[in-house]
Amino acid sequence: MEVPLSPLEFARRTRRLYRDREAVVDEDLRLTYEQFFDRCDRWSSALGALGVRQGDRVAYIAPNTHAQLESFYAVPQLGAVLVPINYRLTGDDFGYIIGHSGATVVCAHGDYLDAIDGIRGQLTGVREFVALEGGSGREGWLDYEDTLRSSDPGGFERPAIDETDLLTINYTSGTTARPKGVMITHRNAALNIVGTLLHLPMGLDDRYLWTLPMFHANGWTYTWVVTAAGATHVCLRKVEPPRVFDAIRRERVTWMCAAPTVLISLANAPAEVRRDHLERAKNGTADLDRDLARLRSLMGHRYDEIRDSLPELLERYGDLRDPRAVKGMLTRLRISRVRKGAEAESAAHDDALELKVAAELGEPRLN
Repeated sequence: MEVPLSPLEFARRTRRLYRDREAVVDEDLRLTYEQFFDRCDRWSSALGALGVRQGDRVAYIAPNTHAQLESFYAVPQLGAVLVPINYRLTGDDFGYIIGHSGATVVCAHGDYLDAIDGIRGQLTGVREFVALEGGSGREGWLDYEDTLRSSDPGGFERPAIDETDLLTINYTSGTTARPKGVMITHRNAALNIVGTLLHLPMGLDDRYLWTLPMFHANGWTYTWVVTAAGATHVCLRKVEPPRVFDAIRRERVTWMCAAPTVLISLANAPAEVRRDHLERAKNGTADLDRDLARLRSLMGHRYDEIRDSLPELLERYGDLRDPRAVKGMLTRLRISRVRKGAEAESAAHDDALELKVAAELGEPRLN
């Protein structure tokens, strides 16, 4: 028997095994996996009632909320294609991506309803507009929660999905030209989930803080990785040091992913803000030498050089100071902070912070 590789299979397994475990925390909202997947099923049913069929595109513009996370399950299990859009872009970019992807439904957080209303005239292919928040009673918008609540969780058919079917279209930010769409299949995502869990094992008791945008490469596939592990998603709508450390403390966070800018902002936060610690963190960057140097200067003598951790990588690809050798490489930093039990200011200064650096190849070719 052959079963197509898909993130949906990990979701099915987690629903069966961990249905009563806490799945999602979004401010005051807490959902078990059974509650979370029930919401996903209801939204799949609602999308089907709106005319979404297999292969159709559904665009999302939202920060890291439970509704955004639900899209990574509700849309694909219809056989439709998710288009998560960078909410930091301009209205013009929104219009281009929505049109270029062929999205027929646009779901937007309350912060972006005005931006979408301002370009409605350009969105000739969009049939339905859904307000994930802040849309109750707003003309021209369906309210997400109202629509979801009134939908039957069993009111849709799960089509046969091949592993080569399109799962998401992820757009670049258009820094040098128009945004470009990257097509991710079910197989692409499933293999990345397995590879990530082999490389950075996660367990049932882990609690993952969403500091990395879900729109960014599908949150480095952690939108599905955390679920596959039966761990807990802790949503974070705005990435600001006080909010991050408050969530770490309040929700007993053990994992997070972040760009170097975010890690640097956390390292530079006042001492009274950064009282707590993470067991693991992951950092992705293209400018390896520069960012490793900045992180090392911030984190002190407990930093293990990447050349010491990856001799085989150095042997194969040469000096990592050569920018050609690191092009296309995803750098993963695993942070383990070990408390010494001392509460003194000096102990906080010398945190015994250890970074274990691993890297895997994104595109194994040199120009």
